[in-house]
Amino acid sequence: MVRTEDQIERFAGQRLLAQDPRSERPSRPCPACSSTDAWAVGIKNELEVFCCRICRSLYCPYTPWYTSERYYVDYYTHHGLDEPPIVARRLSEITAGFSPYRQTNRLLDVGCGAGSLLQAARDNGWTALGIDVSASSVDHVRKLGFEVLHGELNTVQLPSEHFDVITAAEIVEHLFDPVTVVTEVYRLLRPGGLFWMTTPHCRALGARVLGLDWRLVSPPEHLQLFSIDGLRRLLMRAGFRKLQLQTSGGNPLELWQGLRKKDRDVQKPTWNFTAVAASYRINEAMTKSSVRRALKKAVNGFLNVSKLGDSLKAFAIR
Repeated sequence: MVRTEDQIERFAGQRLLAQDPRSERPSRPCPACSSTDAWAVGIKNELEVFCCRICRSLYCPYTPWYTSERYYVDYYTHHGLDEPPIVARRLSEITAGFSPYRQTNRLLDVGCGAGSLLQAARDNGWTALGIDVSASSVDHVRKLGFEVLHGELNTVQLPSEHFDVITAAEIVEHLFDPVTVVTEVYRLLRPGGLFWMTTPHCRALGARVLGLDWRLVSPPEHLQLFSIDGLRRLLMRAGFRKLQLQTSGGNPLELWQGLRKKDRDVQKPTWNFTAVAASYRINEAMTKSSVRRALKKAVNGFLNVSKLGDSLKAFAIR
């Protein structure tokens, strides 16, 4: 996504408004637990980042000048709508796992992006509806044959208790008011329905080692990153009580590169490093044999037990 110079200046100016000088506390409460007890971690992309003392979630303590629809209007380019085959395979496995919740057969994907999850859900027999604030995304997914709503979830006025399953992959970290959106998800789910979501985990191994240099600490695109406790508190504030939270995944190449950059005696590598592309390549390589698949399963098991995985996944029942 290309930002104009005016946008960059506005983002930089928000740093001056991030803190209330009278209280020396962030003017925006923690989006996870609503506490204002936080400390300043540092500045990245000209914006302050705070850490909540209660739930240890990271967040930007300012009110953004933009609406999500304006900021993400051209978020998806043609390149951004192309995803590797491993994503489709994994999403097929995930949506197949939603079968125990099938009653009305209706599934809603919040922030449907390229439509990959919708396609996987349709292949598994779901009547799938999407919603996104990006016009380019909506146009693309409609051409795939799906019904897609354009706008914010809490403004489209869908009927209560309408869906068996609602999904939101890598969405809540972008929202200025995530509790409002998650509360709307709760309203839209039928009793016993499933809310499945993923978001970056701010207490992951990469985050602990690299700090603000971790690529997923990226304001203003990511306005907050949740801890396990923070995400649990957010979901419970919205009304959910039956929760299962997991962590998984990691990118050893990113960690290695980050550590090398921290060492001033080591020259920067001459090869071009793209964290997302490298992550896809690693995951693809780990599916090539039964031994590698077993190793991947063991690593993810360790990352879940140790609570150090990069990705935080939630299964919340209405």
